[in-house]
Amino acid sequence: MKTLGWILVFLGVLLLLREFQPAFLDWLRPYAPYIKDAFWGVTLIAFGLYLMLRKAAKKVVLILYLLYLLLYLVV
Repeated sequence: MKTLGWILVFLGVLLLLREFQPAFLDWLRPYAPYIKDAFWGVTLIAFGLYLMLRKAAKKVVLILYLLYLLLYLVV
């Protein structure tokens, strides 16, 4: 639960930075349509991998998917 709390705090900070300092994420703007359009594909692949893999690999898939969600929400 502590890790989830840190992720949520980090996400909140990034969302606040996007709101008050939009130039902070200008380097991601060209990739925004690609990140947004690929949401369901990435979600299905991550869910399938999560179901197929073992415990250690599940954590890697979960972390990578959370990073993608972070990009999706911030962009």
